[in-house]
Amino acid sequence: MSRAIDRGNEVLDTVDLTGDPLLALARYIEAGWHLVAQARALLAAAQRELSAGRIRELHAGPAARVEALVARGRAEGTFRTDLPVAWMVNVLHAVMHSAAEEIRAGRLASDRAADHITATVLAAFTPPGKPVPESGGAARP
Repeated sequence: MSRAIDRGNEVLDTVDLTGDPLLALARYIEAGWHLVAQARALLAAAQRELSAGRIRELHAGPAARVEALVARGRAEGTFRTDLPVAWMVNVLHAVMHSAAEEIRAGRLASDRAADHITATVLAAFTPPGKPVPESGGAARP
């Protein structure tokens, strides 16, 4: 599990999280969801063998990266501020894990997953009363 997370961190280190928080989030999702899909079985095995605290500790690097992006998006008025940052990060990761399950179940095409994740997370992160921004290809059928 530790090696898989280290490899994932190497990939995520290459993602540009600067500039517009919406675009940075979309770039993160595009790169990150593949990692979640690849490591899903490994995570399930780790959850049987490791404590929840150890799993959180192993995920601290990826979580910190997203927490910083969400905090910046909140400070710039792009993301909602009425929910805790930790909750928002958890929502993002839960949606990514759900996409991997939907692909495995044959209900979502792999090439559509990033678009669906992005559309869902943008809707969840948009401040109440503001229109949800377009998420690129997510509107395609």
